[in-house]
Amino acid sequence: MVRKRKSGRDKGRPNKIRTGLRPGRAGISDSRPLDKPIPGPQAFTNLVEPTHVHSQAATLLLIGFHLRGDAAAIGARAQAAREFMQLRPDGVAETLPRDDVVELGFPRMQTSAARFLPSALENAAGLRFTARPAPLPVRADVGAASGRLVGVANAFYQNANPETAATLLEVSLRHPNQLVRVAAAASYVEIVADPVRSTLILEHGVRSGDRMVRAVAAHALAHVDPRNRVLASLLSSNKRPSLRRPSRTSAIVHGTWARASSWWQPDSGEFWKYLHDNVDPDLYGAADRFEWSGGYSDVARALAGNDFREWVGHKAFDGLDLFTHSHGGSVAMLASQGGTRVGKLVMLSCPVHWPKYAPNFTQVSKVVSVRVRMDLVILADRGGQRFQDNHIDEHVLPIWFDHFATHDPHTWDRYRVRSML
Repeated sequence: MVRKRKSGRDKGRPNKIRTGLRPGRAGISDSRPLDKPIPGPQAFTNLVEPTHVHSQAATLLLIGFHLRGDAAAIGARAQAAREFMQLRPDGVAETLPRDDVVELGFPRMQTSAARFLPSALENAAGLRFTARPAPLPVRADVGAASGRLVGVANAFYQNANPETAATLLEVSLRHPNQLVRVAAAASYVEIVADPVRSTLILEHGVRSGDRMVRAVAAHALAHVDPRNRVLASLLSSNKRPSLRRPSRTSAIVHGTWARASSWWQPDSGEFWKYLHDNVDPDLYGAADRFEWSGGYSDVARALAGNDFREWVGHKAFDGLDLFTHSHGGSVAMLASQGGTRVGKLVMLSCPVHWPKYAPNFTQVSKVVSVRVRMDLVILADRGGQRFQDNHIDEHVLPIWFDHFATHDPHTWDRYRVRSML
């Protein structure tokens, strides 16, 4: 159970920190939407309240984003790919929207190729943790880390360099909340000389019952160990029976790891039902609806784009509307590049890898992107956070961090997403 903040008096001094000392297995991402972050070091003064915890997770993922030089890498790939693109689109990816970074209070950082020893980082934090790597920290380590986290975070914000950043990651691996541990491991795994502990944390996160923890862990693990056996469990199909007749105007394309998820499946999935009842009564709902492996690779998405093109051709659809989530948008964009005609392409929380994944605008009537601010899963994916192309109608909801909010019916009602289409 998540304990809620009683007042603002626990914000500052370390002896007032809210910790929840027992290392939690589940995250908190299935709670209410968060409409603002906790900026700067203040985020680390409470270790149980959802807004604080999500702000900490975003900060730790951003550390990896900067240390690895993801922004420069995305830009370089986009520039190199333009020479080989058939359509040569002019759009770019806004890798990290400046207003989001400023509101989160994240300091300026530089890229670094340094590798750190865990023992050196423990010395920098003034702590000595249990030596044996494990997916869950022992309670003594959680207590020690919780007591030092504010001081280590303050040191990072006062002088944001690779060492203070890595030290904050080291301590955060023993955080009482699993989402923060996974975010720390996602950034830590490629900057440390011994990645065993962080790999175990990510593997354990993939098995989490919390979808945000699971998604962040899976995306991070797939980058560093794409053949890891624990990822295979996310690729299984859970196709649910449907007696509906084929419809002809729109379809859903799910994202990475979501093949077995229920939300998109007819005719019991909550998002499928919402779209069918409130947006498009001709949403495809027959038993042979399209699904793909959900694998985390360019090859898996390319195969899915080809399969979708064949599925559309077999059905003799021409210009159907698509509602896509996450890398389901990438699949749809690849299908359009292969000649599939699309009416309205709605991309929900789609990572931006421009122009590797870009619509063929000659094959698509309208493109709408709907997303949240500082999406944690997109940070783990190492993609851009927003499209910047005049052909794409971009909408950013006043929700922070939650990759899954864009296919939540309550979000669609509260923010009138239907009117954005």
